[in-house]
Amino acid sequence: MNSIIHHFIPPNHFTPPARVVSALYKMYGDLLNVEWFEEEKCYEAVFYHEGMETIARFSEEGELQVSKRNLPLHMVKPQVARQAEIVGELMNLIEITQHGTLFYEIIARDKYLDRYFLLLQENGAVIEKRKL
Repeated sequence: MNSIIHHFIPPNHFTPPARVVSALYKMYGDLLNVEWFEEEKCYEAVFYHEGMETIARFSEEGELQVSKRNLPLHMVKPQVARQAEIVGELMNLIEITQHGTLFYEIIARDKYLDRYFLLLQENGAVIEKRKL
């Protein structure tokens, strides 16, 4: 019997080329429930790794282009926490690794409950800040 959810959201049965799948498992080990998507001539895998939601984007050749991990707030580094505190309260923390360089995307909220998106370098330097 099909789930009622499948009537509204069809299941994803897409699988990328074997070299891309192999690259994912070589990098992250055994994973369960990996969902694949094709995005802008790249292949994205969405999965849980070490208890954290992770997105990994691979080229057609199987090279990792970017990975994003949704981190629990208690894992925030001091330099990133400082930027959130300037705005107010840290609400969301995403760690991004792109071509060996580490970045952070955060959502912070001020005392008026306005939310802000910040893209930060690993050292906490602000690359982009905008009100949501």
